[in-house]
Amino acid sequence: MYLDHRVTVKIARILDMIDLSALLLDYSGNVILPEGDSRSFTMPDDILQNPTVPFVYGGVTLIGTAEEQPVFICLHGDSEDVKKCAVLCAEIINMMMREDMSQTSREQSLRLMLRGEVEGAEFESLAAEHDIPLQKNRCVLYFYFQDMEVEQAIRLMSDAMDDENDMITEVGHHSVAMLKAVDEEADFAEIEEYANAFESSLLTETGNTVYIGISDPCSELVAIPDAYAEARNAINVGRVYHSNKHVFVYRNLLLERFLSDVSPEMGASYNAKIFNRKTARLFNDEMVHTIETFFDNSLNLSETARKLYIHRNTLVYRLEKVQHAIGLDLRNFDDAVTFKMMMLLGKGENSRKYRL
Repeated sequence: MYLDHRVTVKIARILDMIDLSALLLDYSGNVILPEGDSRSFTMPDDILQNPTVPFVYGGVTLIGTAEEQPVFICLHGDSEDVKKCAVLCAEIINMMMREDMSQTSREQSLRLMLRGEVEGAEFESLAAEHDIPLQKNRCVLYFYFQDMEVEQAIRLMSDAMDDENDMITEVGHHSVAMLKAVDEEADFAEIEEYANAFESSLLTETGNTVYIGISDPCSELVAIPDAYAEARNAINVGRVYHSNKHVFVYRNLLLERFLSDVSPEMGASYNAKIFNRKTARLFNDEMVHTIETFFDNSLNLSETARKLYIHRNTLVYRLEKVQHAIGLDLRNFDDAVTFKMMMLLGKGENSRKYRL
């Protein structure tokens, strides 16, 4: 379950009142509080099966706030007093979360829908309560502000919204999702242009970086959790294979999504057939940049040379060095595809560190 920033502030105050070392964990064992703690713990099966029953192990006491979609309090200590304190904290936090859910705003409702935390009748009820049409062509844009708190990000986005039908909501301490209305014949070039303009404006005005993922369109409101997942995945995959970009369209990443499903071991094995000790001096930063620019310009020699500020013959000489070393002529489409796939497979090894 996602916790609204205002709720986490209230929970933090409760935990601060306890004269014990305390953590708040999500279902996967990731630390929610204190903020900035990036640790992740393995959750015992016993506590996941019976979350509201205090569980003691390794000198700590764990308890969940509810049977369904719980968060977990972890207190240092295993005495009866610590258990009672854990139960009391869980009850207080659960009551506070239920109260917050009972007064769900339009923004909170959208967040619950996007994250798939409501379904069926409850989904339709929230949509009706906040006048969100069930049938409308939309796509989801996911904004990850690397060095900016979400409150400031939302203020900036609210000023930049160009359609009164668009809706935004906080989905993380540095993340915002936008449900954007699009025409039935969605013009992704236009949506990508909007995202690029926002990214450029943010960088110019604040010096901060934002990564933006754009989902496929969906006409049914109940399909937006899938679109939300696509937008997040576009960033996760895009950052691995296109480190120089900040805007990623899910449908344009078909090859990259395929390669991300290849195991890191297999990817490294194939990548090493081209990138190894023998070719290390050849494929230095300058050569790799040359090749990537050549690919970005659709194997056009003249345009690539112009972009690199080098003579066309210099570019041809570099490509011939590659052909001599590994037997692939990058001016040939099939050879270029082979080389690019081998190169991208090597980047998949670092995919974990880019995940949101």
